[in-house]
Amino acid sequence: MSNLFDSDSADASRVIDGLDYEFRKETRCWPTLLAELVDVVADHMETRERLDPETAIFKAQDVVLAISHHLGGRAVYLPRDDKLKRAIRDNSIYRAWKAGATHAELASKMGLTTARIYSIISGQRQLRRGR
Repeated sequence: MSNLFDSDSADASRVIDGLDYEFRKETRCWPTLLAELVDVVADHMETRERLDPETAIFKAQDVVLAISHHLGGRAVYLPRDDKLKRAIRDNSIYRAWKAGATHAELASKMGLTTARIYSIISGQRQLRRGR
């Protein structure tokens, strides 16, 4: 483990595998932001994945360390979840339109204008062409 953090050899898996059990349990030793992220992810894993607390924390630490390894030191902007919700909504509108729903039906169902539905479908078509 002496060269665990050498810049040439450090990767997320080696760092995770090299963590001491006691260090993993003592998250107060972790940098504040990483500890907060571990708490958020662990809570998600306990409630959504129904993992026991210790397993949830260890898996959360694995995820947070991998993210930290790849994005650490960068200024990263995480969009609010409303942006993801909007993307999910727009995808749903597009799929419903492809399945035969009319623009007017979608506008009424989604509480949007028909013009907005046209715009969303156009944007979704462009996204799919660009992939």
